[in-house]
Amino acid sequence: MRIGLVATSRSGSTYFRRVLCNTFGLYDPSSWLRENSYKNIKKENWSRQPHVLKILPHYIPENESIGDIIKEYKNIWLYRQDVLSQFLSHITRLRTKVNHIHYKTERPDIPDNSLIATKEEFDMFITRLEQFWEIYYTHNEGSLISFEEFLKDPLTTLIDLQENYDLKANNNYKSELTIKLDINYKKKFKNIEEIKDWFEKCRIFV
Repeated sequence: MRIGLVATSRSGSTYFRRVLCNTFGLYDPSSWLRENSYKNIKKENWSRQPHVLKILPHYIPENESIGDIIKEYKNIWLYRQDVLSQFLSHITRLRTKVNHIHYKTERPDIPDNSLIATKEEFDMFITRLEQFWEIYYTHNEGSLISFEEFLKDPLTTLIDLQENYDLKANNNYKSELTIKLDINYKKKFKNIEEIKDWFEKCRIFV
């Protein structure tokens, strides 16, 4: 089984992917596409094993087609309903260099009102969200999953995926799960009201 997990930055893809891999014995090549060209995937031993490939559209260079990748996988599409928090998380990661944590002691210490997001960063974030939805509606195959709904009821989501993708419970691989950063992002951004105004003026169709 080759599953493509199509998502955007800070959509919960790492946690979701690891749960999926741990439950169904799928290999997790992490963010392989970020550092490698898809044309070289057959050189990897894991590519011939059941695995989940994380596909973030901005990982794919302009001279390669994301459609060529998607058509070779059974895909799951993961998105966040709370795009404001997703954006704030994205900027916080850029500023702190902390992607994920496994222990509470790893949480970054961020003073209130110490972070500022730029309009250029917001525009890039929105462009990537729009790109995700354009690709989804173009290909429109596979399960569309909200990360928030998955967290509310992971068992139902996993059961649905088991049926839709013909998966079987298997513990061949076990990856350590990340824990929530547990940051009140709205308190950390000095220009939070300005950021909210950007979102109010920008319409994102889901």
